[in-house]
Amino acid sequence: MIINNTFFEILEEQNILKTTKTKPIVDAIKNRKKISFYYSGPRKPKKDSVKPGYRVKAEAVALGLSKKGNLIIRAYVQPPSTSKTGFAKGGWRTFIVGRMGSVQITDEKFDDKRPNYKEGDDSSMSVTYVTTDWTKQPKQTKPEEKPQPVQEPTVQTPKPEVKPTEPKPEELPQPKPATKPEPQPEPQNQVEPTSVEPEKGPEELPQPKPEEKPAQNPEEDEENKELQESIKKIKSLMFS
Repeated sequence: MIINNTFFEILEEQNILKTTKTKPIVDAIKNRKKISFYYSGPRKPKKDSVKPGYRVKAEAVALGLSKKGNLIIRAYVQPPSTSKTGFAKGGWRTFIVGRMGSVQITDEKFDDKRPNYKEGDDSSMSVTYVTTDWTKQPKQTKPEEKPQPVQEPTVQTPKPEVKPTEPKPEELPQPKPATKPEPQPEPQNQVEPTSVEPEKGPEELPQPKPEEKPAQNPEEDEENKELQESIKKIKSLMFS
């Protein structure tokens, strides 16, 4: 009898955990992934009613059957999640899986155990099917080390000595060469000047010709010479 009950429990557990709705939740619980969903409540009785709204990035740690036979999860929730009583007394809540809608499994993981967490079977559940596996540690990804480029030794080449250059004497402004006037083009249709004959002055009267001296006689010349010599002799006698 005990064997038959255990067998049926195993079959029931396998059917529950492999539905399209529960399988993603089971994987999220085992791998510590946060889930978001819309929860509709029960509304009656009023003392047990739950405020409908979104639960954002809840940390689900267990799935099982409640004492009333409902499939439930236990999760830790924080603002901005909706809550009727608030989060002053803590963030642990239980949710009926059948009232969860728009379930989204995020890629964000949780690695810390919240206050008042108890490992093992959940005391509020008659049967605990799945609990969080804390043995799986998040992989620490090392930053990729980029190979450093090998720097070749640099050979310093001697810089050429720069001799100081003497200042060049300032060049005085040179006179510009005189530019030759460009030949002016000859005007076209130039009228040649007409030759003007000089005016004729008054006609000159014939002038008298100079008197021609008569040719001297050679005999007279000899007489004059003798006379001159005799005069010289007389003057020499007188002044001697």
